[in-house]
Amino acid sequence: MRTFRTKRALGIGLAALALGTVTACAADPSGSGAAGDTTLTFGVDGTVPNIDPVLADNSTVDQSVVPMYESLVDYDPDGTLQGRLATAWTVAEDARSVTFTLRDGAKFHDGAPVTAEDVKYTFDRAKALGVGVAQFLSDYASAEVVSPTEVRLNLSAPSSLFLGGLAKVYIVNSALVEKNAGSDQGQSWLASHEAGSGPYTLEDFKPNRQIIFEKYDDFTGAANAAAPDRIVYRLIPESSTQREEMLAGNIDVADGIEPQDLATVLEQDHFTSVELAKAQGLYVYFNTQRAPFDDPDVRLGIRLAYDYQAHVTTILGGHGAVATGVAPAVMDCRPDLAPFAQDLDKARELLAGLAASGKELTLAYQSIFAEQADAATALQSTLRDLGVTVKLKTVDYPTYIESLGSVGTTPDMAVIWDNPPTPDVGSLLTTRYHSKFQETSTNFGQYGNPAVDKLLDEANATGDATARCDLYKQVEQALVDDSASMPVADEVTTVVVPKTVSGVELYPAHTGYMPQTYQIED
Repeated sequence: MRTFRTKRALGIGLAALALGTVTACAADPSGSGAAGDTTLTFGVDGTVPNIDPVLADNSTVDQSVVPMYESLVDYDPDGTLQGRLATAWTVAEDARSVTFTLRDGAKFHDGAPVTAEDVKYTFDRAKALGVGVAQFLSDYASAEVVSPTEVRLNLSAPSSLFLGGLAKVYIVNSALVEKNAGSDQGQSWLASHEAGSGPYTLEDFKPNRQIIFEKYDDFTGAANAAAPDRIVYRLIPESSTQREEMLAGNIDVADGIEPQDLATVLEQDHFTSVELAKAQGLYVYFNTQRAPFDDPDVRLGIRLAYDYQAHVTTILGGHGAVATGVAPAVMDCRPDLAPFAQDLDKARELLAGLAASGKELTLAYQSIFAEQADAATALQSTLRDLGVTVKLKTVDYPTYIESLGSVGTTPDMAVIWDNPPTPDVGSLLTTRYHSKFQETSTNFGQYGNPAVDKLLDEANATGDATARCDLYKQVEQALVDDSASMPVADEVTTVVVPKTVSGVELYPAHTGYMPQTYQIED
């Protein structure tokens, strides 16, 4: 039996206390802030129609709910798993259960205490709904309330991925959700309301337009004294619009400004930038269960047709690197592979049959993101030169995810940013490539390979970290050899902030903002 105790009290709270007086940044668009309060306004490059935390597997939803909720555990910037609502946890000798102790005095925004019953309710609800963060609970069997502040989570099988996945499972106020449960277990109500215990409460939510958070004065977790009193998210997908809004002083922080727009913003003396090497990359996913992409040679031919170096140099403006495997370069347990490279002669040979067939392929992408649009156009152009016809199809993210529900609706190809659910490379490999996740929202290529499944099952069941790592490397090599997907480039995100703002760090379970960690200085 192994017991872990959190050291979070030494984290951001103490560091922030030394920063002194806070000052206001951008104008408060709601006009409701009290005099002297600080407001930090973020430009968010996505759409958020729904803030139910069960959907936090989506990175844009995650950054929208993380100020309001707490998970049991989470990863610190150094990749160490720490307690959030949990102050300690004990893994049973047979690895089939984990018992958590909750923080004394933790309470929801309506003043109700956070209890073991709330934890059990949250896990049971997510499992029953089977959407979003339920992907992290595939081994969750049940929960037992040991005491008001102790809860035991039982697993159907030992899983080395289970604990890390809890970073995205946010605990909800069970009484409040039940009061508003309706006929859909609270999904309609939580789509626009919150039931959390995090450092901020919800002041206003306008779907796909704006979210305003207000600091929760009775928060009992580690406090960041220099955090803004109010946080405003303005949902602005287009890079050029974020640029203009920053120049006009209407937003303070942006991470969606693409390379071609960055220089203009950084010419302003009061802005600075922080580059974060996120575990995120651009991929082309094939529908591997449908012709012609059920043929590995066709997948390889497409992969060899693309000019990766031109992508990094021209489309990313040098802010990134050519991919060297199916997992982003910043992750552990990766085989030593050369960067992907274009080989037009080999591509032409492999795609000759496809070209002769005259079959038209569909390539889906999100037109609001310049990198995806440019990559889609570049791939279409290259394949046209090889005699392969590609029809581009614009799609929004929710529609794309919905299309993954069946092989029949999954596009032939899709250009999309992707990132691992947790910092554990096993979470990426399992959810994207294990056949048990086919026709769910996570296996983007509907990929299935019994040999890969066997390696993943073995890796996820062992507690030997070295053995796990070796098995994951074998999986990654097998996926590259089979051209299971087409990794294009590893991303570097540039966050633009006022020079008076610090605390911009990457929390590896969250690829978006963690605004409660931002600090405003004099």
